[in-house]
Amino acid sequence: GSPRGMPKRRGAPPGDRPAADAKKGCHAGPGGPGLVTNLEKVSYRIDGGLRHVEPYDFDFTTHVKQRWVGRTLLEVFSQEFVAYSAGYYRASIEAGRVTVDGERVTPGHVLRDGERIVHRAVRCRENPVLDRGMIRVVAETEDLLVVSKPSSLPIHPCGSYRFNSLIAILRAQGTVAPDAELHTTHRLDRLTSGLVIFAKTKAAARQISSWFQGSEIRKTYLARVRGCFRRIVERASLPGGAEGELPAGVSLTTAGRIRLSGFIQCVDHKVGKYVFCAERPTAGEEAKDAATEFEYAGEAPDGESVVRCFPSTGRTHQIRVHLLHLGYPIANDSSYGGDLRHDPSLPLIPHVHQASGMQEVGESAAAPEAQETTMHPSGIFLHALTYALPEHEYTSETPLWATCG
Repeated sequence: GSPRGMPKRRGAPPGDRPAADAKKGCHAGPGGPGLVTNLEKVSYRIDGGLRHVEPYDFDFTTHVKQRWVGRTLLEVFSQEFVAYSAGYYRASIEAGRVTVDGERVTPGHVLRDGERIVHRAVRCRENPVLDRGMIRVVAETEDLLVVSKPSSLPIHPCGSYRFNSLIAILRAQGTVAPDAELHTTHRLDRLTSGLVIFAKTKAAARQISSWFQGSEIRKTYLARVRGCFRRIVERASLPGGAEGELPAGVSLTTAGRIRLSGFIQCVDHKVGKYVFCAERPTAGEEAKDAATEFEYAGEAPDGESVVRCFPSTGRTHQIRVHLLHLGYPIANDSSYGGDLRHDPSLPLIPHVHQASGMQEVGESAAAPEAQETTMHPSGIFLHALTYALPEHEYTSETPLWATCG
C-alpha cells in the first residue's frame, strides 16, 4: 500500500567501506549488458575529490531484446553500447570473450529471440565520479529512503558505471544493508543532482511509481541558463502573448510563469539524444507528450539566470530539451546548447575509454596510463530540489551554482 510514517532523520552511518557488495549493488535493469556480475567484492579509491573503482574482471550478461532480433552481434554491441569501441567488441567476440548461449560465435552471428549473451571484460575500468563524502540522507521512513544524489553518478548500474552508481555506493557506505531491498521509483539523469526516492518494498515502489506516472508528485527543479530568462516571461506577459515572438508551444499560465507543451522524440539511442516537437511527429521514433512550467528566479554571474522548473511529465532529458527550445539552454549542458566548462563546483573529470585491443584472458592487461582518457562533465546546472508527494514533501539543499546575485 501507501508509504507509511513521517520521515525520521538518520544518524551518520559508518564511514566508507573498502568494498561494495557486487551482487546487491548491481542488478538487472536498463542500460545494456553488464548488470549481472559474478563478483563478490570491488575496491574503491578516493583521490583528488574523485571516487575511483579499482580494475576488475566482469561478466556482462543480457538477453536478446526484440529490436536486436535479426541483427548481427557486432552490430548490436557497437551501435547500442558506448562503453567500448567497435574494434574492442570485434576482438572480444573473435577471442571468445563474448559467448551466445554459452557458445563461441563470430561477429556476424545473427541474433535470435531469447538468446543469452555473456561478455567477459578483463580488467574493467569504470569512470571516476565526484566524491562529496557520505551520500546525504534527506529522510527515511519504514517504506522510503530519500537521498540527495551528487551529479556524475547514475542511480543504478548502467553503461560504464556499475560500482560507481548511487545504489552501490549507498551499500558501500553502510546506508543500506548489503541484503536489503532497494527499488528505484523514478529517473534522475547521471549529470543531474538532487532528490532520489527509493522504496524499500515492492508495494511502496508501485505506489510511488504510480504517483510519478500519474503526475501526482509536484516536482521543482533548479536550472541555470544562458541569458536573461526574465525577458521571455515578460514577452509572454504582453497583450496577445507577443504572438510570433515566442517559440512554438509556449503559453503564459499565471503571472510570472510560462508553460511549454509539445512532444519529445528520441533521435539517437546510442548517445541518448532527444528533440522537442511542437506537433506530434509522423515519422521516426514514437514521440511522447511533455510539458514543463518555468519561472525566473534571479540573476546569476556572466549574464546567466537561475530558473525554477516545474515538469508535469517525466520524459528523459525533458527540462534540458525544453530549455534549449526556449532559447535558454542550461549554461554548461554541452549536449543541449550549453558550453563544456570547468566549473569549480562541477569540474571536468576523466572519462576512461577501454583499450580497443584488450589482451587474451590470462595475459597482463594494459597499464592504465596506456589507455585513452578524455575529460567530460561531472554535472550540469540542473538540480531536483523538491518532490511533493500526496502525503509529504521532501526538499534537498540548494547547490552553490544556483545562488542568485
